[in-house]
Amino acid sequence: MTEFPKEEFKRDFIIKTLVQQTQFEQWLQYLFYLNNELTKEYDFVHQDSFYVKFYDAITEGLIYAKKVLKTLEGGSNKEKYSFFINLISGLDDLKSTLDESELDYIEYRRHSASHIFQNQYENIQDDLRIKKERKSKNVQELNSQLQQLLIKHGSDKNIDHYLNQKIQPQLKSLYQLLNK
Repeated sequence: MTEFPKEEFKRDFIIKTLVQQTQFEQWLQYLFYLNNELTKEYDFVHQDSFYVKFYDAITEGLIYAKKVLKTLEGGSNKEKYSFFINLISGLDDLKSTLDESELDYIEYRRHSASHIFQNQYENIQDDLRIKKERKSKNVQELNSQLQQLLIKHGSDKNIDHYLNQKIQPQLKSLYQLLNK
């Protein structure tokens, strides 16, 4: 390999890393902003956006944060290392306070906010094939679980209030810890 492609590859990798870091920071700010707004007043649009950001935080965001932490190990940036330790710990704690049906509900609401149709939760697909599983879960059981949660709380809005009471204080504390 000649010197030019190596340098171009390194440059592209560095640019991609910096762009993703900025995107991640903006995305976290958006999550914390929505959490703060929902503590002031319930708003269905903010709630849907919150579920998108929150679900991504405890899935893709957690994976990204762990990847960054691994690259920071043994480095000299102790402040950034501490930030990611606290972030990962906080996200793991948040995730563990939710039971499986609550996580499935948040994922469902995330999909509802992001996609027009929810065909992934249907037994009969558009091509008329029968779908039995979604992400290694039985579709009928998943739908039953979501319906039971809805019956337990009475409405989506009541589920939102219930989940917000569980999530908001922890996210607020995490935000304060990360901003020290």
